[in-house]
This record gives sequence, structure tokens and C-alpha cells, in this order.
Amino acid sequence: MWGSSYDRAKNTGHNDGTMGVMLGAVDHNRAKQNQESYLDRRLREEREENERKARRSAKQDDSATVICTYLHGKGLMSRADYLQGLEYTRAHLTERHYRGYHAWAIPLVRVLRRSKRATAFWRVLAHARADHIAFLYGDTARRNRFGALLCAIGHPACYLIGGFVRGRDWRVLYERDAAHSSKQS
Repeated sequence: MWGSSYDRAKNTGHNDGTMGVMLGAVDHNRAKQNQESYLDRRLREEREENERKARRSAKQDDSATVICTYLHGKGLMSRADYLQGLEYTRAHLTERHYRGYHAWAIPLVRVLRRSKRATAFWRVLAHARADHIAFLYGDTARRNRFGALLCAIGHPACYLIGGFVRGRDWRVLYERDAAHSSKQS
């Protein structure tokens, strides 16, 4: 009739109810902690679900890495490195990283198309990053400290930039090519 805290207090030998009041407060605090942990758990689950959705949308986007896509398309990056880089970005980077990366990488690819020197420079950077990613996936012969430094600086920088910009569509890089090839047909 009086609840579980009253029954526990009755079993302790105190029948004046004082222990029951104290145990009732304990039950109340325990219930409140469970409620807070439930809310925290729900927030964490929502955050994780949003990250999974972002990764799923990135998985549908094979050109999430526009610089490596450009270099691979020109034959300047191996298919194995390209695919391993895609796998790494899908597994470890969020939608916010992609937004920040696309903010500067899409205009850069336009520059790379016009400049062989810029392409050669960014090829060195992309290969250093690819070596570091291969090392992370277990290829100890490809350890590259410069690539590790690029990831350590570049990924947080992209995340930071991604907080200030809206998403850009990488397909704009290929619209002109598609329009140009349709005119020739």
C-alpha cells in the first residue's frame, strides 16, 4: 500500500516511518538519475543517428573527395589509394567535414585543371595523405609523417570551416564537361 520504500523501511526494524521517508528520497533521486541518463542516452543516440545518416549520404556520393577524384581521373593516383581514401573518409569524417572540405576543394579543382604546377603540388599532398591512410589500415611500409600532419591539421580545419558554410554541390565541376561533350555530339 505505501510503496516499496515503506516496505523496505519496515523490514529494517524501524516502524516509525522515518527510515521509510529517507528511503523514499533515495528512490526519488534514483528515478531522477535514471530519467536524466535516459535523456542523455536519447541525445547521444540522436547524435549518432545523424552521424550515420551523414555517412550514408556520403557513401552515396562517390566524389566526396574531389581532389583525389580529379587526380585519379587523370591517372595521377592509383585506384587502390583512391578507394582506400574514400573508405577512410566515409568511416571517419562527418557531413560537416565534407562541407568544409568542399568549400575550398571545389574551387581548387578548377585551378588544378588550368595549372600543371598546382596539380603536381597537390598530387604530392594527396599521396602523402594516401600513404598515411594506408599506414592506418595496416601497411606499415607506407608510414608518412607528413601525411599524418596533413590529416591532423586538415581534418579539424575542414570541420571548423564546415560550421560556417553551407554545403556545395561537387557536381558543378562536371556540368561544364557534360555540356561540352554533348555539344560535340
